[in-house]
Amino acid sequence: MLKALLSVIDEGIHVVDRNGVTVLYNQQAGQNDGLSPEEVIGRHLLEVFPSLTPATSTLLKVLATGKPIPAHEQTFANYKGQRVTTINSTLPIFHEGELVGAIEVSKDVTRVRELSERVAGLQAALLRPRSRRGAPVGGARYTFDDLVGDHPAMQRLKEQALRAAATDSPVLVYGETGTGKELLVHAIHAASPRRHRPLVAQNCAALPEGLLESLLFGTARGSFTGAEDRPGLFELADGGTLYLDEINSMQPELQAKLLRVLQDGRIRRLGEATERQVDVRIIASTNEEPAAALASGRLRSDLYYRIAVVALEMPPLRRRASDIPLLTDHFLDKHSARLGLPRRPLHPEVEAFFQRHTWPGNVRELEHAIEAALQLATGPEIRLSDLPAPLQRAAAEAERRGGEEAGGAGAAAADPGLPARELRRQLAVLEREAVRQALEEAGWNLSRAARILGLPRQTLQYRIKVLGLSRPREEG
Repeated sequence: MLKALLSVIDEGIHVVDRNGVTVLYNQQAGQNDGLSPEEVIGRHLLEVFPSLTPATSTLLKVLATGKPIPAHEQTFANYKGQRVTTINSTLPIFHEGELVGAIEVSKDVTRVRELSERVAGLQAALLRPRSRRGAPVGGARYTFDDLVGDHPAMQRLKEQALRAAATDSPVLVYGETGTGKELLVHAIHAASPRRHRPLVAQNCAALPEGLLESLLFGTARGSFTGAEDRPGLFELADGGTLYLDEINSMQPELQAKLLRVLQDGRIRRLGEATERQVDVRIIASTNEEPAAALASGRLRSDLYYRIAVVALEMPPLRRRASDIPLLTDHFLDKHSARLGLPRRPLHPEVEAFFQRHTWPGNVRELEHAIEAALQLATGPEIRLSDLPAPLQRAAAEAERRGGEEAGGAGAAAADPGLPARELRRQLAVLEREAVRQALEEAGWNLSRAARILGLPRQTLQYRIKVLGLSRPREEG
């Protein structure tokens, strides 16, 4: 029954004993390799596949180490002369703690690979004509003016990034998902001497290793079935900037090839002997601390020291909470105009929640929340009930915790019997009065009033709008 089952599944199954002799080999594995099960079962791996060695065979590696090799892409010419691409996972087999064999499960992804190559070809074809017309190929969509924030960490980041933009050195941008790394990369390119040349971006986690390599370096006709002469992203970015997002997702072998390009500025298309000179600035990013990526082996140390000539951290939103009002104002303006909807301010309860929330999705989460709330709100203000459901649940949980802590330090400044909601209302009244007094003292000069309050001018402008304050009309 087991053999009947294995004969109908669409994954190849290859099992060897501790000596490397095949004990099970199903029809799909035979189809992948261009062999029949009868030609393989009972024979040693190296006898059936003489091109393999103990160092290149994943099954023999697993027998030697006892460690699994998951999701490994392999492209090869089978016994029928067909070029095949498979994704293989190879696992050790233990019995009572003793290694007794290994199993390899393979999925034929040849058709998927061919379709992906066609998509890559279309991408290259779309970019090339624009380049000939002299238009910015994948040009920068953002500048440093789009980096919203007055927090000292953001001010320091802008200063460092501006200095880096003036050079040709590689840059590594790191930070949590949603912090705005791509926006910073665009701003650096837009301020650089390469601003009129292409900015080409590629997410390294979005493609399998083999396809990413051909997309980066290009292909020569005949290098595999259906391959055509096609430039890679390095050639398309020539004279400009190549942005490699999530470089810590790139396989170590491909990282080594990237390192060679950084060292000598030369690339070789897949299947081609000729080297080509390219002039490309590399900006890379990771969604984790470089130290963590290095410790885990996701980022090669030699590549890190080459690309991190300038290392810039995008701080998470929770570390610059003072920028939330500015970002909120920015996104309200942006999305109300884009959607053709009234620009609704935030209810004080929402403002208070935004300041308390930890924002695990960072600026992206805040922007999506505001975009959704603008479309759901029906009243004059955006209320908690207008926020996406996950944020409503987070707000309810924060309210519950606040109620439990009502007798603590947070309530000490007011009537201890006040619920959290009433306390926030009173705080809003106090804030309105403090801002009004500072404005009157400064003669409604916003810069002077901001200095009195110890706030950035942009933040004060936002608070004036939210609090509904307006300059008194002069009589006479």
